Amino acid sequence: MRKVVTTYINPDMDGIALMYAYAEFLRKKGEQASYYFEGTMKKEAEIVLQKFNIKLNNATRIENENKIVLVDTNYLTEIPKDIKTENIVEIIDHHNRDSWLDDKNDIKVQIELIGAAATLVAERFKNENIKISRESAILLYYGIISNTMNLKIKLTSQKDIEMANWLKQQVAEITDEITTEIFIEKSQIGDSLREEMEVESKDQFMSISWSMGQLEVANVDEFLNKYEPEIRNILKTVSKEKNVEYISVNCMDIINGYSVIVAENEKTAEIISNAIGLKFENLKAKTEELISRKEIVKIIRCMYAK
Repeated sequence: MRKVVTTYINPDMDGIALMYAYAEFLRKKGEQASYYFEGTMKKEAEIVLQKFNIKLNNATRIENENKIVLVDTNYLTEIPKDIKTENIVEIIDHHNRDSWLDDKNDIKVQIELIGAAATLVAERFKNENIKISRESAILLYYGIISNTMNLKIKLTSQKDIEMANWLKQQVAEITDEITTEIFIEKSQIGDSLREEMEVESKDQFMSISWSMGQLEVANVDEFLNKYEPEIRNILKTVSKEKNVEYISVNCMDIINGYSVIVAENEKTAEIISNAIGLKFENLKAKTEELISRKEIVKIIRCMYAK
């Protein structure tokens, strides 16, 4: 029985890291395993792969007889269409558990609401004393660093910190200087701004039509001086195309440690202001410390749960 480890379409750093590393983990446990993803990976993952000369060997497709392991997601709306629900045997994730899993006792599920799902796979290598490859250690490390904004956001758990430190000890090539280079390079977005903003999907857990994107960049104020008009045009366009009433993007400064939230309209700004106590001026609000989209959405979901 071959297992295929896969993640959501157009994966980010955490998704790519989990997919690659967990397939390795399964093989070292004596199982047949490969990995597969659809779409285009996020820019940060491309930068890390290039920076460390890591090559992906993506499976060409998912076969009907493959058993599926989902990583960094448990939402059926996000995964490749060829996946049959009955073929899913395992899920490793750090997002809220979707209701379709309530009666799926035959699926092995590990969901922990921590900073990065990459932490959970790193922990398996460490706890089972299985030698991790250079490539998997690097990818898992940057999966954690990416999702926790260099271990700075409040959702960062002690487990995230411990596993990031352990991974860093496995590979001498991982340095703070290289990490800063990656942060700065990923800020040079160019023509992929709409894709990087991640505002295309409505939140499925809310009673209101809500979408909050996220950008993780270096020197947010400088970034917004250049890109804010385009960001606002994208928010307006997506609002109309996807019929999203409340839409915004959270711009996180991964170097200096603060966030700037850009709202498309006054009612969106009002909801965010009521939720986390921020003052908006010209539909823009700045935090004193890093706050992630996940933290904000968690509060607003409580306010507007279905």
